[in-house]
Amino acid sequence: RALLGIINDVLDFSKLQDRKMEIMPVRYDLSSLINDIVNIAAESAKKKSLTFTVNVDKSIPRILEGDEYHIRQVLLNILNNAIKYTERGGVTVSITYEKTDDYNIMLQCAVADTGIGIKSDDLEYIFQPFEHLESTRRFSSYGSGLGLPIVQKLLSLMGSELKVESVFHKGSTFSFDVPQVVIKWEPIGDYERA
Repeated sequence: RALLGIINDVLDFSKLQDRKMEIMPVRYDLSSLINDIVNIAAESAKKKSLTFTVNVDKSIPRILEGDEYHIRQVLLNILNNAIKYTERGGVTVSITYEKTDDYNIMLQCAVADTGIGIKSDDLEYIFQPFEHLESTRRFSSYGSGLGLPIVQKLLSLMGSELKVESVFHKGSTFSFDVPQVVIKWEPIGDYERA
């Protein structure tokens, strides 16, 4: 699995570098996307005895149009990193939105952890391909060092960017806002029930 992950990262990065990666908007059910990422990430957090918290704005529209596949990829990449670099405490994913007009929203996603954090001097390097920061080396026995560069490039294709706030030895928050078309304004309500 680790080798396949690295190979997929290298292939994705090559496509992005060659501008061969395309954004593919589809209609999707937000509750399904959330369910997928929670099922995968919660299991990884449980194996490390970390708390895993999901906060979803109950009023967020449920049926959207956007690149569901790549939004899922971005969120899972950020969540996997958060769990990987957190030894104690937990990880929280928050999903909310801001209405921009009668047909569109900004989908707002954030992942916060209580992990090792990032030194302020190192923040500029985390989006460099193949970089492993000194403070993360003991965690990086596997991995390509391409995860965050891929995330940043994918978000750029979707008209967004990854923002990072971090305090060394206390934790980090990675967040992004991505424009989505609203197909139905029906609110998601309790995403687990949905």
